[in-house]
Amino acid sequence: MFRSKQRVSWGAWSVTTRTGDRPGVRITSGWLRGRRVETPAGEGTRPLLTRLRKTLADLLRPKLPGARVLDLFGGSGAISFELLSNGAASAAVCELDPVAAALVAANVQALGLEEKVRVLPGDALEWVARLGASGARFDVVVVAPPYGLGLQGRALAALGEHPVLAPGSTVVVQREAREPLAEPPGGLRLTRSRGHGRTVFDFYEPCG
Repeated sequence: MFRSKQRVSWGAWSVTTRTGDRPGVRITSGWLRGRRVETPAGEGTRPLLTRLRKTLADLLRPKLPGARVLDLFGGSGAISFELLSNGAASAAVCELDPVAAALVAANVQALGLEEKVRVLPGDALEWVARLGASGARFDVVVVAPPYGLGLQGRALAALGEHPVLAPGSTVVVQREAREPLAEPPGGLRLTRSRGHGRTVFDFYEPCG
């Protein structure tokens, strides 16, 4: 099998990617359909199943044309790439793990999305505060953290505290079905929930 190397640096961190060596998923719909996204090894950044990424893109489709996406727990970036493939204009992808963040950057380069994607390495909740202070606003926010850590509620609290949500925006929170619903802070309201096997997507919007 042919394998190509690519070395990507991100701040003090760098990662060498080898096409064919790493696990990967493919974008399932839109103008990037069929393109491969390399994913980190291990459970900490488990990628969303292909069928669920397509389902999420379908659920968000009315919001996607021209949307500014904030992906708080990016993993490989696959969710953001799926949304960009279906009409979103840009994405900011937060990822705490430095190797995974560098892999997102490698995927961005491989897909030719350098003008559309900004990789934000570090703590997602700290980035929410920094983005809010900078005046950045987003139309779609994806909260898909590792399960069982209570990060959904903490992320919603940060989104309620810092002004990163544009008028008419949507926040989608992914959780395992056995995890409790994250209660929205003041200023956000739950609009719907959709269950798909063991995965649930909860949708929130700004009040008013």
